[in-house]
Amino acid sequence: MTAISRRTFVGGSLAAVAAFRYGRAFAAGEPDIVDVQGTDPSKMVAAVFAALGGIGKFVKKGDFVVLKPNAAFANPAEWGSTTHPQTVLAVAKACLEAKAKGVLILEFPQAKGEMCLKRCGLLEAMAALPAAKIKLLGSAGDFQKTEVKGGVSLKTTDVAKSLLSADVFISLPAAKAHYQSGVSFGLKNNMGLVFDRQIFHTALDLHQAIADLGLVVKPNLTIIDGTRALLSNGPAGPGDTATPGRMVAGRHSASVDSYGLTLAKFNSKNMTPADVRHIELAGKAGLGEVDIAKLKVKKVSA
Repeated sequence: MTAISRRTFVGGSLAAVAAFRYGRAFAAGEPDIVDVQGTDPSKMVAAVFAALGGIGKFVKKGDFVVLKPNAAFANPAEWGSTTHPQTVLAVAKACLEAKAKGVLILEFPQAKGEMCLKRCGLLEAMAALPAAKIKLLGSAGDFQKTEVKGGVSLKTTDVAKSLLSADVFISLPAAKAHYQSGVSFGLKNNMGLVFDRQIFHTALDLHQAIADLGLVVKPNLTIIDGTRALLSNGPAGPGDTATPGRMVAGRHSASVDSYGLTLAKFNSKNMTPADVRHIELAGKAGLGEVDIAKLKVKKVSA
């Protein structure tokens, strides 16, 4: 990806710039989806990167990397409402080993700030890697107004400034059901990077707005943490849980989310993109192939 000065992000169409920055090309022969089976999150993360050609395909020396897990709920890790902390730690380590100049973990908790990070285990896990930093979003000053070019329901939104200045963005969603959006995977995880997410639920077509947001917030890589899954009463739980022992990863968020539906029965149903309209809409918007029969999938064990 051609380097762009961070000054480029000030003024103009931020959406166009962000879409460009998060668009590193596929390597020839690279799978669309990597499906890793295992029990150790660190080994599973290593297997994801190995199957995609190595961490160097995503992170270059000197890159500033933003990671976005789901750590927005002050719940115990076993509820499955948050990303496994060891998954976040393993990805952060890999980025630093690739000589990233900085790794920043961003989250916008629902409430209780650091209590969310503590109860889900992320604070304790990341204490082992002080070079990676955590930033809790919250104030209006953390965000910058961004045009959503091509947005149908969402026309503008305030996006985290730290994300807009990143060279690499890796999304690390949990695998869970959601009572309004069907599931909360990578596309839904993007909502934790905007200031006013309530408007998605109250004034916009939620599914269309989630798909629209994907036009401006485009991860270089999405890894759905399916080491455990919240099957019902999402997004916060408690609810029924399972341990699929899988991670699903790829470059195109709609493709990853579509394939992620195979992780478990969410809301007591074998779901397809037709059941989760924001995934279907994101596919139509060019954010990935959502027909999993057309995806090149590489299955590995870790």
